[in-house]
Amino acid sequence: MIDVLSRDGRIVSACASQETALGLAPGAVKGEPWSTIYPLASRKRLEEVFTETTAGPHVVTLELRPPQGARIGVTAIVTRFTDPELGLCLRTVKWPAGGALGEVATLAEEKEILESILAASDDAGWCMEWDEPVDLSAPEQEIIRQVFENGPHWRFCNDAMARLYRTPEGKDFNALPVHETFPRSPENEDFVRRLIRASFDVNASPSRDLRYDGVFIEVENDVRGTIRGNFLHRMWGTVRDVSKHARRAAVLRDEIDTLEAILDALPDAVLVVDRDAHILRINTSAEEMLDLNPDLLPGRSLDDLIELPVPLGEIFAVAGEHLPGHPGDRYPALLRNPDRPIRAELAARCVTLREADYLVLSLRARLGPASHDGDRASVTPLRARGR
Repeated sequence: MIDVLSRDGRIVSACASQETALGLAPGAVKGEPWSTIYPLASRKRLEEVFTETTAGPHVVTLELRPPQGARIGVTAIVTRFTDPELGLCLRTVKWPAGGALGEVATLAEEKEILESILAASDDAGWCMEWDEPVDLSAPEQEIIRQVFENGPHWRFCNDAMARLYRTPEGKDFNALPVHETFPRSPENEDFVRRLIRASFDVNASPSRDLRYDGVFIEVENDVRGTIRGNFLHRMWGTVRDVSKHARRAAVLRDEIDTLEAILDALPDAVLVVDRDAHILRINTSAEEMLDLNPDLLPGRSLDDLIELPVPLGEIFAVAGEHLPGHPGDRYPALLRNPDRPIRAELAARCVTLREADYLVLSLRARLGPASHDGDRASVTPLRARGR
């Protein structure tokens, strides 16, 4: 059964066998609208063929609607062509539904659905194949060479992939060479090495890719591979641009390094403790004053190192009520050093980190000999000047 359909929704012609199958007189449907023999769902499917990127042939399932009787299910091979007088038209060649051709139509429809989902996704999706499969039984460095040199090409990439890599106007990303965006570089060799060691099954694996505007971008890939008989035939996945996060991380690392350098350069000893007197951090001056190895901090408590004149909870409470712009209380303290006890002056401020309260303690050694009894008795805070 064969007919020709014009873009304006008219039946240009229909063969005799189709007219007979529908119980129509010869030439009865010529010039009639599609709706004469095609129900709405089939008309929509035929209209979609006009918007396909290729002329076909496209294998689709349709229904024919005779004037009387039940609808007839058919499998159609539809090809788009241009008529000199009518413009764009469709030629449909149809067989009764079922059999091998029906299976082809079902597979074609499933392929179309999957491609539509990928095309509509905002996540950049890709699939790479090789002219010659990659031999995974070879040494690691040889596998890496084959990945880049065995004729890699894109099998399918969606529009989000083209946008991510700034594909030149009018270019089909799928037809462009792989090496233009995934060049062989030390970073990308490391990326492939991680894939090999993970049997081509990884999430959030970093690589360094090249956009078509000449800018390198840091990306993360979720990758899966198709391996048959120890040969890699294809790999696919999604890719995310994490360049801005990498830049932000680099800025944060620089800021952290600067703050740590400043903290370690402070002449006063600084300790950070929680409400249970666990020590979280100390600076270099505190290490020297307390004769403390920072590697041993997890096993030490503030009570092991400093004799406070009042309970730590009271210092927390006073520091928590401190008003900005006003001097804080200072406390006399005795450093628990059996070889050379040191009197010190202690100041405290509260800080909230990750929804938990901590105390930042600043210690400054006081001149004069240390007296255990005298310093234990002196529990009254030393009021800062101006209060």
